[in-house]
Amino acid sequence: MTRPLPARLRADIAHHVADAPWLWADHVHHDPGGRRPVRLLGNERYEVWVIGWIPGQAVELHDHGASAGALVVTEGELVEITGRSRLRRRVLRTGTTRVMGPAHVHDIVNAGPARATSIHVYSPPLRLMTFFDPVGGHPTRTERVAAGAPVLGLDPAPFLHPAGAARG
Repeated sequence: MTRPLPARLRADIAHHVADAPWLWADHVHHDPGGRRPVRLLGNERYEVWVIGWIPGQAVELHDHGASAGALVVTEGELVEITGRSRLRRRVLRTGTTRVMGPAHVHDIVNAGPARATSIHVYSPPLRLMTFFDPVGGHPTRTERVAAGAPVLGLDPAPFLHPAGAARG
């Protein structure tokens, strides 16, 4: 199994993509019918997703299987609820970065009055998510993530270097 990229590198990739809205702005969906994450970039080591959130949208308490992650809020405000039996809340404002290990269990909620957008990096690429009962913390189901092909026909390597995000 592929080991996750280091936390700092996952965060850097998320920031470089977040700082290049011309890459993802046309692909993000703020859909009242439900969240529609879009896989932007991907290779065997990591992938990058953009997620639009309208007020009230949430995921459910979940993990990311064997994947470690990082996210950057690019617009609006999200609330992260962490833990399995003792839940804690953290506000993630525009510009906030959150790095997560493979064992991280959380929910993300747009509790604000305006839409929000976030960029997510998973390493290795996200394949399974287990969902948990928020009361007892017990697993309720595991789902496969149908990633599909990345929508951007770009080599993700430039996002590993700060100069790569300056293009556009």
